[in-house]
Amino acid sequence: MLKPMRVPALILTSLVVVLVVSPSQMRAQGPDQVSDRVSDQAEIVRAYDLWTAGDARAAVAILEPLLQPVPRSFAESDLGVGWEILASAYQDLEMYDKARQAYTHAIEKLRALPSQQAQYAATVDNFATLEDALGQRTAAKLLCMKARHIYEAIGDRSGMEITSIDLALIAYGQKDFKTARRAVAEALEEQHAVGISGENLAALDSVKSALALHDGKVEEAISAIDQAIDLWMHIHGADYVQLGTAYLQCAQAFAKRKDYLRAAADAQHGLAIAEASVGKKTLAYATAESIYAQILRESGERDEASRLKEDASRTLASLRLRQCYGCTIDASAFR
Repeated sequence: MLKPMRVPALILTSLVVVLVVSPSQMRAQGPDQVSDRVSDQAEIVRAYDLWTAGDARAAVAILEPLLQPVPRSFAESDLGVGWEILASAYQDLEMYDKARQAYTHAIEKLRALPSQQAQYAATVDNFATLEDALGQRTAAKLLCMKARHIYEAIGDRSGMEITSIDLALIAYGQKDFKTARRAVAEALEEQHAVGISGENLAALDSVKSALALHDGKVEEAISAIDQAIDLWMHIHGADYVQLGTAYLQCAQAFAKRKDYLRAAADAQHGLAIAEASVGKKTLAYATAESIYAQILRESGERDEASRLKEDASRTLASLRLRQCYGCTIDASAFR
């Protein structure tokens, strides 16, 4: 249910850096090549802006022809950033095989660049979110820990904070609540040391809400997830994909309170966001449908609950046949 967070802020930082062309680059490459590179970089920035605004399809439409087959003017850092954004867009659209390939391309470009180690770590961590989405939580944990080690090596405490939050979310998905709480405590330590962005704080509130609900602290769970929703809405607007998951968390908390009217309304909101972002025949929608079905069953609407549960089960069975849910990767390869 919970989803580890991806790291768009570092991507944007890398784009700002690569868009600066030095006089020595101008002399070495020539004005035409520099012009082409700046133009292509501007397209990456446009794709990034579209992706963060929730339009993954538009980002894919820009980046696919830009990156394939052979970019005319990109440096390795440009390629790494471009492939990273394309991977994230594919992931949002549940094009998981393509996302895995794009993350692999991004990692291949970034890992050998000393100036891009923070971006490399972010990409490895983002790859972990893909593995988690596919149920490969052991691989996700290994990738996330790899990213944390890279952040530690370069002294990036903000990155360490992000990976702590993601490790907490992955551990929660494994029902390893002890590890999840320890990772939350580590994230809070980093927060006290370096501060925390609104994006990170929302993700931290999300996992704190889930842990509180597991402990039976319903009001604490509702308060934490409400804070996460407010933050994500303020940063991204009402159509942000992660809000769908947050509303489903909220629905589950209100169901525990036996406020089924509010729980059903939040579940419907989560369903609507999933449908708008990726469509009905998707993992996100089927997951939301299953949660809504459970809430309806608890409220006594058993016929509708059974219909929704059957529809979700059919979708999940179809997706298992089409998608690479059984695939995994060797995290040790990304050294």
